[in-house]
Amino acid sequence: MVWRSDSLESSLKTFFALVAVSQLVCLALLWKPLAAWQYGLLVFVLICVDVYVFRGFYQKTMSIFNRIGIQLDSLQQQDYSLSAKPVFNDGCVGELHQQLDSLTHRLQKEKRYRDQQPFLLYRLIDQLNTPILVFDNRLQLDYANAAFSNLFHQPWQTLRHASPGLLGLESAPEWRFVESEKALQWQIRQSSFMDQGHHYQLLVFINIQSVLRESQLQAWQQIIRVLGHEIRNSLTPVSALTQSLQSRATAERDQQALRLISERCQHLQDFVSRYAELHKPLQIKPEWIKADSVFQSLKSLFPDAELQAKGLHLDIWVDSMLLQQVLINLIKNAIEAGSPKSSIEIIFSTQSQQQEIRVIDAGQGIANIDNLFVPFYSTKSQGQGIGLSLSRHIIEQMGGQLKLINNSHTAGATASIVLHRHQ
Repeated sequence: MVWRSDSLESSLKTFFALVAVSQLVCLALLWKPLAAWQYGLLVFVLICVDVYVFRGFYQKTMSIFNRIGIQLDSLQQQDYSLSAKPVFNDGCVGELHQQLDSLTHRLQKEKRYRDQQPFLLYRLIDQLNTPILVFDNRLQLDYANAAFSNLFHQPWQTLRHASPGLLGLESAPEWRFVESEKALQWQIRQSSFMDQGHHYQLLVFINIQSVLRESQLQAWQQIIRVLGHEIRNSLTPVSALTQSLQSRATAERDQQALRLISERCQHLQDFVSRYAELHKPLQIKPEWIKADSVFQSLKSLFPDAELQAKGLHLDIWVDSMLLQQVLINLIKNAIEAGSPKSSIEIIFSTQSQQQEIRVIDAGQGIANIDNLFVPFYSTKSQGQGIGLSLSRHIIEQMGGQLKLINNSHTAGATASIVLHRHQ
């Protein structure tokens, strides 16, 4: 039978062979006279045989196209689990089915690979320290990493499905913050990807000011290394010569002059050493400490300032030594700005993953706020311009921010240290 053939080619050969046999039988019978009804019966039988054979061949041929069509439809729907059973195992149809199966397996493998990409992407996002957000095709927050809380001051899960407007963002003509201060600080890079047939937008937030400060710091570090090397090379023979002359000088005036030279040499040595700290890497060792213990240490260092405090009952997650170094610089600045006794207040507070320490004084305030953190810049006659630069460097190494502003309704200024706890 036609439908039992192994290939389309053999089915065609069988069909045409039967048609040829039918024609030969008709020709043979023409040589032998038959009754009219016998001719009619013979023609009817031959037609039935041809129709039967053609019907089987037609059904089998249409089954080929139907099965191939179903498999192609599933490929268009990205369903690669369907594999149509071939009507013919051999010949061109069998080869076509093999090619379709091969294509299905290849597309299925590529789909598994593509499906893994979003999973790997999300894992990569979680490891990055810069804030990253993912919006779905309805522009609703679908995912974010832990650094999200540093920027928006709360875990991203509390803002799931939030719109860009609720997060203070706008997308036209390009993604940016609506608030001008944040827009100047953060640059937003946008890209898109597909996951399970849905379109997502990925936003990466880059702290421009931090990058600029890092470049500036690297430039200063290079200058410091060059100057430090040259200054030390000059000071070493001068200091040695001064000590040698001091041992020989007998006149009091000469002794005073040599002591002054020695003191200035030591001062320059200390100056270079302090600035060299700007390029030293910091090893952060955070731990739980009592705010009260930090405050008591500061009180012992500045007994005449009569420091005030609030929030001493809190536990804070910080590097105690580095934090105290920063607070010492800030309190020293407040005292030098003329803040009276009992007017310097240190306030500890904490919420969620964020800790804040404010140093509020009642001094003269900040004269030139734009140049506060510029190395070598100081408004003090004896200032070296290193304290605030080093303090901000330390706080940023600890994963926080240091800001200074003038008090709005009273004299003085407020230094705010914001630390983000990642434990």
